[in-house]
Amino acid sequence: MKATGLLKIGAAALALTLSSASVATVLVVRAAGPSAKVYPPGKALPDDAKIQLRPGDSVMLLNTNGARTLRGPGTFTVADSGGAANTNRRARFSAMRSGDVPLNPDPWNVDITQSGKLCVARPSQLTLWRPQKTDAIKLTIKGGGSEQTLDWAAGQDTIAWPVSLPVTSGAEYQISQPDSGDTARVTFVTLASPPTDAIGSAQSLIANGCDNQLDVLVEKSSID
Repeated sequence: MKATGLLKIGAAALALTLSSASVATVLVVRAAGPSAKVYPPGKALPDDAKIQLRPGDSVMLLNTNGARTLRGPGTFTVADSGGAANTNRRARFSAMRSGDVPLNPDPWNVDITQSGKLCVARPSQLTLWRPQKTDAIKLTIKGGGSEQTLDWAAGQDTIAWPVSLPVTSGAEYQISQPDSGDTARVTFVTLASPPTDAIGSAQSLIANGCDNQLDVLVEKSSID
């Protein structure tokens, strides 16, 4: 093989190495303000990326160390933004932090008080969760052509999804408490490949519109 050919191969290998080294390690999970279109949720960034924010901008970033918010105006290097205060939270989650409302311990749980799309990573391990566990309740689930009523004991905040009720991707399920009249409607999105880390989880939740779960994931990852 000619020397020029070897040089080309070596250059290609070096380029591939550099490309792998600059794989995105930070994910935008929230954005507001004039620059929101530039940094939409789901946008991946390498550590050496610079973010230019205008007055009124806020961008929440998630990496392996947690989630934090950058606020404009200013130019920020992603790798140096770990100390930024995370205050861009929805009112519900501010209440959770103050102790008024418990935080769902796992973003993959089915919160029976929340409607919307719900991503399912492992259907066989699906768990129902409720923020108030003081009283025993009955819970009725309708969907997928079936109906099931569960007895939920006092003092328990989680219970397994009924095995007799299949989890069907794209189907809507009505979750109701007959005694109180409270009802939530969720549509399951079954993920083909369960994510293995926070960034992968956030990417899946954003891509599939599972906003309630993303809220829980971000809140649990927040850096104060």
